[in-house]
Amino acid sequence: MFRLMLTAISSLQIGARIKDAVERSVKKAVIVAIAAVILLFAVAFGLVAGYQALIAYGFTAVEGAGIVAGGLVVLALIVLAFIPIMNRAPKTQQQSLMDAPAEGMAMIDQSLNKAMKQVGPLTLLVGAFAVGLLVSRRR
Repeated sequence: MFRLMLTAISSLQIGARIKDAVERSVKKAVIVAIAAVILLFAVAFGLVAGYQALIAYGFTAVEGAGIVAGGLVVLALIVLAFIPIMNRAPKTQQQSLMDAPAEGMAMIDQSLNKAMKQVGPLTLLVGAFAVGLLVSRRR
């Protein structure tokens, strides 16, 4: 019965963690989408302004379009050159054995706090009382 109660609490914590991760991912995706739309408007405005400036300086329409297209190609090549740099895996740090007990206690405390927020303190107290009662009856 104790295992069943721990499994239920553990599954609640996993569900809460998944829910939190999904909420954070959705918020990040919305922010990135808004930023991308604003960036596209800025790029379009910059292209039109650059083209108009080239025409004002005496270039023909075809020459101005060619210069803008060449600038975009150079910009795309620069972005493609930075992609491998951004995709490097971060270096992992080895954990020291001295920090392991403190990290374990912090993880337990964090898990209990999440379970209490998910289920509520009264429900968690009743569940712990029931588990304690069932374990004491087995002896």
